Amino acid sequence: MSLGTSVFAYRIEDLPGTLVEGDIVFGPGKIELVLEPGSSTTREIYITNRLGREMTFQVEVEDMTGSPDPEKTVIFLGEKRGPYTLKDWVHPEIKEFTLQHGQRMRLPVEIKIPEDAEPGGRYGVVFVATKPEPPEVKPGEQEAAGGIAIRTRTGALLFVRIPGEVKEEGYLKEFGLDPSKRFFEKGPITFKFIFENQGNVHLNPHGRVEIKNMVGKPVGEIEVAPFFTLPNSSRMHKVTWERKKLFGKYIATAYINRGYDNITDVKAIEFWVIPWKLLAIGLVGLFLLIWFVWWVATHFEIRRKS
Repeated sequence: MSLGTSVFAYRIEDLPGTLVEGDIVFGPGKIELVLEPGSSTTREIYITNRLGREMTFQVEVEDMTGSPDPEKTVIFLGEKRGPYTLKDWVHPEIKEFTLQHGQRMRLPVEIKIPEDAEPGGRYGVVFVATKPEPPEVKPGEQEAAGGIAIRTRTGALLFVRIPGEVKEEGYLKEFGLDPSKRFFEKGPITFKFIFENQGNVHLNPHGRVEIKNMVGKPVGEIEVAPFFTLPNSSRMHKVTWERKKLFGKYIATAYINRGYDNITDVKAIEFWVIPWKLLAIGLVGLFLLIWFVWWVATHFEIRRKS
């Protein structure tokens, strides 16, 4: 059942039967847009309270940027302005609201592009955070100095592209194994990619990994779903081949589409899977069998029946 709480476009909905999970549900996690200078659009984000109690939430907008460190997907900049700033163009309808347990907020967020905006990518995040609650002080007790208020926050990443002359440039810098070794005892096997974006718009590389055995027969294929890489940054991405029973030498080949102009990078690696514990048990068993045959042969005389 939906209950309109004001004349504004945001809505608070009651969700009967919501279980207490001790968390909040948020969505979507990513919003990707193409907007012309001077244009605007509105998207909704959803926040559901499953904490089991009333909670007040605060809405915050920050810029985000990539990093040359491939293990840092994004860096949120707080009050700082990023090289591809977006936060001044993002306008949540309200900045604070309260939900009872089992209520969901549908919050409109407007993204408005100035007339003089230059072509390229702009990146930010809309955070929704629980409002810090003052510590409970029992009668006769003093509030502890230096107490820490705990906040929970989650956000929607905003990817805005302004059309025009943009620089799309990136490539698959590295394809390897995680951990970085060539010999494994068993599966599953995890592959890692490092993609470097040298342009001024984000890219969504994607593709597949094909695995062949030592005689060149295809034995597996893994889809590499699109993973965003922000401008002037590197991004690490991992996929896993879930097969456990493996033996011998394998060749894995990555086919990664850069996300523009249908350009595909190809890189291959070799690795071995040798279940040495099973082999050791087999060798011990073989040794014992040979020893037993030798012992029988040297301790018993075999006579041919006349």
